[in-house]
Amino acid sequence: MNGLLLPTTTAMRALFPRRPPHVRAKAVAGSRPLPPRPGIEGFALIDVLVGLALVSVISALMIVFLGQARTMMRISKATQMQTEVDAATRFLEVTLSNAEALPLAQSTPDDVIYFSGEADRLRFNGIMAIGFGSAALREVTILPTGDGRLSIVQNLRRGSSAGGEAESRTVPLIGGVTGVRFEYLDGSKGTWSVDWKTNRRLPSAVRFRISVARDGAIYASDGFARLSLASLGARR
Repeated sequence: MNGLLLPTTTAMRALFPRRPPHVRAKAVAGSRPLPPRPGIEGFALIDVLVGLALVSVISALMIVFLGQARTMMRISKATQMQTEVDAATRFLEVTLSNAEALPLAQSTPDDVIYFSGEADRLRFNGIMAIGFGSAALREVTILPTGDGRLSIVQNLRRGSSAGGEAESRTVPLIGGVTGVRFEYLDGSKGTWSVDWKTNRRLPSAVRFRISVARDGAIYASDGFARLSLASLGARR
């Protein structure tokens, strides 16, 4: 009996070979095989630490760069402001050096004043520009005005023909002035004083200091003008 069944079992296995388990699973599951399950992706702790370190370094460099940029801007602005104050000082030096030994409008026959000076203002006769390429003799007053400016006021001299020109002309020199101080040298005594009203004489020199406030900072400039006609006024 066993001999009869053995060929039959062998024949059956030959006709229907046994399939591997994964093939049988495919047949049971359906027509398409299941895709392979992907591995879990992500960042390791060392990757996170390296990223944080790079961000910290870049942030530190940006802070340093921005700080240097702000410093350079402040230096540039301060330099520009100091240059403006120095330019106003140089202009005053040139203007004062052109003072003429001529009587002011306040003079009288018994009290002839060529130059009137106080600690914060002064007055004299000098050559001033009145247009492009032209100049004229004017009575000049330099004084601080109520709006915080240091201004130059030009007045026509007595006896001058106006010719349609305004009697007075005010030119702002610089704004934001917090202080101005003039001192006058008496050449005959060799002393400085904060006022000058000596008859028929000009001071030998004028020194001054201008202080200007901008953006919370104070900028100052010192000036010195030697009056070329001082000796001539003394001889007169």
